[in-house]
Amino acid sequence: MATTIQIKKSTLKKLKKLKKEKQVASYDEVIELLIKNELQLPDSLLGFMKGKTTPFIRDETDQDHNW
Repeated sequence: MATTIQIKKSTLKKLKKLKKEKQVASYDEVIELLIKNELQLPDSLLGFMKGKTTPFIRDETDQDHNW
């Protein structure tokens, strides 16, 4: 769903320049890139914890087993 926002002409000029430099199709893509860079968001959250966690090992004294 598209929406309209008001920006200064100087801001539009900068957005146009970034759009051309980044070779993207829309101003929305330019804004998304700026947000991603500012917030340092990964492209995907899939696997972002890889290597940062320890594997799960079931305790032999687990009380909830039905062996």
